[in-house]
Amino acid sequence: MTLVKFTVFSKIKRRFYKHLWLLRPVFFISLILVATGILIFLIPFIFNLIKQLSKKSNILTSWINPSIVNLDSSRGRTNILLLGIGGGEHPGADLTDSLMLISINLDTVDTVLLSLPRDIWVESFQAKLNTAYHYGEEKKPGKGLILAQSAVSEIINQPIHYAVLLNFSGFEKAVDLISGLDINVPHGFTDNKYPIPGKENVQPESDRYQTVAFSSGLQHMDGATALKYIRSRNAQGEEGTDYARAQRQQRVILAFKDKLFTPRIILNPKKIKALSQIFSESVITNLSSDTYSDLIKLALRINKNNIRTGILDQGSSNEDIPPLLYNPPVSFYGQWVLRPVNNDWQPVFNYIEEIIYQNQ
Repeated sequence: MTLVKFTVFSKIKRRFYKHLWLLRPVFFISLILVATGILIFLIPFIFNLIKQLSKKSNILTSWINPSIVNLDSSRGRTNILLLGIGGGEHPGADLTDSLMLISINLDTVDTVLLSLPRDIWVESFQAKLNTAYHYGEEKKPGKGLILAQSAVSEIINQPIHYAVLLNFSGFEKAVDLISGLDINVPHGFTDNKYPIPGKENVQPESDRYQTVAFSSGLQHMDGATALKYIRSRNAQGEEGTDYARAQRQQRVILAFKDKLFTPRIILNPKKIKALSQIFSESVITNLSSDTYSDLIKLALRINKNNIRTGILDQGSSNEDIPPLLYNPPVSFYGQWVLRPVNNDWQPVFNYIEEIIYQNQ
């Protein structure tokens, strides 16, 4: 009985293979018909989506067109002011702790990161640079970015087309979301007076601070650690200067950019959605939505060879960089401020002009 079943099964199997060549075309034709049917079914929805996108904001044409069409610029460059605030409820929460100019050539994507110390005295409103956003908002909500742009433009003698203000808590969350950053720390340091959030006014004063320390070498940093690295300003020696602090900020910005535009992040819809949510809650900007596609196109083209960095401050004796700024006696302004050497802004203007346009 078993032998009969096996024989019958073998005959059926041989017949099946004998006529398999007839079944294959039928299978592929059926597959093509099904795919065609699905495509025909989806065509109205596709055209409707394209129509809606085109009506909304030229997003479709912007992505297809490789040229930059929506960003304002001067002499071929767009200048964006990046501001960082600590946030919170304590006094001075909206003072800009970090200020950086990002200048991008729209054709070559030659990029300059220029750090500006927060203590520069601004003649036009008789206050430090880091207070511009605060006083603008105090005068009229929404005017903070405008006054900050105007103050920086006065100092560097260059137009500022856009401004972006980032709450550091959002930055911390964003770094954690992309699984941290790998930062090469060239010089280790210890800061015994790093402020503890929420303890700005506690007594005794020593309880307001914690100690943070970084060793030299490649280190993986989560959001909280990266934030301490860029905000520390009370280390002993060279690392306690604005010059070193600005270098650290630039280092972290570049590491964040490199990590953000990896396939693991940019091709992950959940990550992108979460990042969008973080930035929508933590970022204030006057960049319109029409400019976003242009910015992404530029960011994807930028690499480390296109980026140059500069710092406007008191120079560095270790790196043989002459000072452009100095701090006059506190009695002159009633506080510690920075002014141009010899009270002459022209050398500062020349330095900015040279670093931004040296490749044009």
